Amino acid sequence: MTKVEHKEEVAVVSNKPERTRQRGTFNGTRGKLQVGNSIPGYHLYIFNDTPGRITAAQDNGYEFVTPDEVGGTTANVVSRNTDLGDKVRFLVGSNDGEPTYAYLMKIKQEWWEEDQKDLQKKNEQTDAAIRAGKLTKDGMSTEGFYNAGIKY
Repeated sequence: MTKVEHKEEVAVVSNKPERTRQRGTFNGTRGKLQVGNSIPGYHLYIFNDTPGRITAAQDNGYEFVTPDEVGGTTANVVSRNTDLGDKVRFLVGSNDGEPTYAYLMKIKQEWWEEDQKDLQKKNEQTDAAIRAGKLTKDGMSTEGFYNAGIKY
């Protein structure tokens, strides 16, 4: 006579949200300040909170990002977000024993693209001056400048 065992399956219910796997390697090449989600219509940037830097960013159209806007951020962003308000803040280092923080900020994509075009124009002017052997934009003598005989 054979003995047949019947196992009853028990469903396990958990209140934890299901974790989804993010594609990529786990070899240390992912930046610790990386933000998982983007905000449609905006460019994200992390600014160090050094004297005048955040104010200058705001003067140029940047706004603070709230944690709700980038939901699904990695645990290190949420756990390291020590701001008492509604800003995403990172601990990025120290200076003379004092912590250095950085804030996640956003700017309208359209404005960021305009800024990049302006920056590219300046870079092209500098390149043209180097190729012409004139390292100053007003065309003054470059005597005394080291160029190692670079030719383009």
